[in-house]
Amino acid sequence: MIVRSKFIQLITLSALVVVATVIAACSSEEEATIEKAEASGKLVSSDWMLENLDNEDVVVVDLRKEEDYAAGHIPGAIQLTPKAVFQQEDENGVAGMLPAAAHIATALSELGIEPSDTVVFYDSNSNLWASRALWAMDVYGHSDSKLIDGSWNYWSANELKTSTDVPEITASNYAFTAAPDLSIIAGWEEVLESVDDPSKIVCDTRSPEEFSGKDVRAAAGGHIPESSNVNWNRSVNEQGEFLPAAELRVIYEGEGIQGDKVVFTLCQTAVRATHSWFVLQELLGYETVKVYDGSWTEWGNRTDLPITTR
Repeated sequence: MIVRSKFIQLITLSALVVVATVIAACSSEEEATIEKAEASGKLVSSDWMLENLDNEDVVVVDLRKEEDYAAGHIPGAIQLTPKAVFQQEDENGVAGMLPAAAHIATALSELGIEPSDTVVFYDSNSNLWASRALWAMDVYGHSDSKLIDGSWNYWSANELKTSTDVPEITASNYAFTAAPDLSIIAGWEEVLESVDDPSKIVCDTRSPEEFSGKDVRAAAGGHIPESSNVNWNRSVNEQGEFLPAAELRVIYEGEGIQGDKVVFTLCQTAVRATHSWFVLQELLGYETVKVYDGSWTEWGNRTDLPITTR
């Protein structure tokens, strides 16, 4: 009987340990979500999105392909093709540049979006294109834009509520009224200063192969001298959620991307660059982070700018 009693006590203790472990894990996950949400008013959770599905002041924009949208989307979401709206070849032939405000405003008008709306973007690639959309809106003065943490990756993996209904749209007359925010966008001239100025640094968000020059996507491969390589996807987990701020800080500061420096982010056409811009500015609170909009498409095709593979 004594042996049996001790066995029962052991089983009970083991069960309590398992329960405590599960509770601790859930608590840690919840704390991480709260931490990220508090770090930026521009990042919302899936729970927040579910609670605001019927909020008339919230417009949800799906940036996935039309066929993916048709197969199922967040209820009430409207579809938009991001590359056609948030990128355009400029007068110098550089592809992927930020279009004029009027170009974006026309697309927003067709979707019935008003300047007073809270616009929530999501995509199927860990908020990659959603970050580009949010950054473009920020440049032109629509500051009430948000991303869903985990984006469609998390939403679909957790089998959250979806719909195939397409909302009826009443066109608006959207217009940006503020002057462009030049504090979050940079040209090649400004980025060039980082080569000889230790108070400035380039965060190259491309793959290590692109950075080293093994994967060449322009006339020349390699990177800007004195830049640091932090692949954009290091900031998210397998479900597309952003890592906790403490982990993000270790990653970026470990590569020399410090908050007391002026940071320029770049990639190939400034899409991955905007994702890292969001991480640094919105989640880590870096004071000055600018997206080099021309990115490697511009820099790597010029012969008058320094490039290294070392």
